[in-house]
Amino acid sequence: MKTWIALTMAAVSAQAVEIVAHRGFSARAPENTVGAFELAWKSGADSCELDVYLTADGKTAVIHDADTVRTTGIKQAVSRATQAELTAFEAGAWKGTEWAGQKIPTLEQALETMPEGKHRFFIEVKCGPEIVPELVRILEPMKHRASQLVVIAFDRKVAAASKKALPWVQVYRLAAGKTRDRKPTDLARLIAEAREDRLDGLDLGTKDFPWDPAMVEQVRLAGLGLYVWTVNDPESVRKFAEIGVQGITTDDPVMAREALR
Repeated sequence: MKTWIALTMAAVSAQAVEIVAHRGFSARAPENTVGAFELAWKSGADSCELDVYLTADGKTAVIHDADTVRTTGIKQAVSRATQAELTAFEAGAWKGTEWAGQKIPTLEQALETMPEGKHRFFIEVKCGPEIVPELVRILEPMKHRASQLVVIAFDRKVAAASKKALPWVQVYRLAAGKTRDRKPTDLARLIAEAREDRLDGLDLGTKDFPWDPAMVEQVRLAGLGLYVWTVNDPESVRKFAEIGVQGITTDDPVMAREALR
């Protein structure tokens, strides 16, 4: 009887874990494109994650890198190009001929793919706080869909400014397990900063953190949500679900869903 109850509880817990498609369904489609987001939604992802920069003319471009060379073959710094220039670039053919014609989208174009309901977009800001006024302009008309929007950022100033400007949007602080100078990230300090900045949670990398139930409890007892990135094998998906994270970011949402079953 106890074994059956434990298995049932584990199943319920697994079903409650939010599956976040990293840059859309990036295992199969060209990352950060409308096609990748649409495939993620069709494939059963709960949410999608995207990366956004501010362009030279103060608008948005959805792309991960600071330049366009990896996904377009054209070397152009994102911050030095206009939105019109960037959105004209071919950004799908590198993933396969069937994806030719996919472009670098604007934030508005990416958000338009999101179905009504419980699905969410995790908007990762890749630049500085200068993008916040543009985020406000774009997101304010979506206030009635506040539960479907999350802003995430590694930069503390960006996260704090986003929360201050958009208090109705959930904001999570991103962090890797080691700092830029290769020192272990101080989790207690990260928690304290998130609470001081009135953030809603943390979104942490798989490596170098002491991932176990005690660590999850430490974050959750501080009143913060907890997500993990980027998890791309079934065994790890199950491990993170079992220790109690709220959500798992993955390149392959179909794999993650199957792992939890």
